[in-house]
Amino acid sequence: MTARFPDPHHINGFYLGQFFGLLGWHSRSDAAPHSLEGFDPEEPGDIEHLTGLLTPCLDMLTEAQDAALARTWAYALSEFDDRDLGWFLLGRLPEVPEHPRDFLSVVAKRLYPQGLPEVDPQMRRLDVPNESLFDLA
Repeated sequence: MTARFPDPHHINGFYLGQFFGLLGWHSRSDAAPHSLEGFDPEEPGDIEHLTGLLTPCLDMLTEAQDAALARTWAYALSEFDDRDLGWFLLGRLPEVPEHPRDFLSVVAKRLYPQGLPEVDPQMRRLDVPNESLFDLA
């Protein structure tokens, strides 16, 4: 894959799934315990643990990747329904939260204490599964 510059108005829900995929839950081995074993998305302590695991993942993103993720996250919270939000988390966590919007809002507040960007009316959703957050330059 070659690096490319992101379109500032393009939203791809798969970016959320790819980011949460950095936790490695989907590729875990049954032979070894995983740090998310027993994770409960409704438990504040577990959410704190999760954000502790995600913080280094966020820190390793380039500026363009971070901006694309933050835009997508803001748009998703504003425009996606709970079914879509849960679908992008499916397989990335041990259990999909019962209320994905609330869960993602809490996680976003911890990872982005300055807040997510405002949703721009020119933003458009185009979920492309083969497009990777990590190819953005």
